[in-house]
Amino acid sequence: MAEGVESPEQLEFLKALGCDQYQGFHFSPALPAAKFEALVRATSEADPDFTEAEAQRTHSKLAAYRPR
Repeated sequence: MAEGVESPEQLEFLKALGCDQYQGFHFSPALPAAKFEALVRATSEADPDFTEAEAQRTHSKLAAYRPR
């Protein structure tokens, strides 16, 4: 798990090393809890066919989050 990825170049370097889990400002700045929840809900609603298998492939458990 790499933290602090800030550029496409850093991301490509990490991928070349075999790192497949990362986070940082390259993807999103830190968000307050309410904005994070809204982002997860919007992503879920925008693509209802996004499956758990696809989430595994993208290494994002939150991408498949479905509020009940």
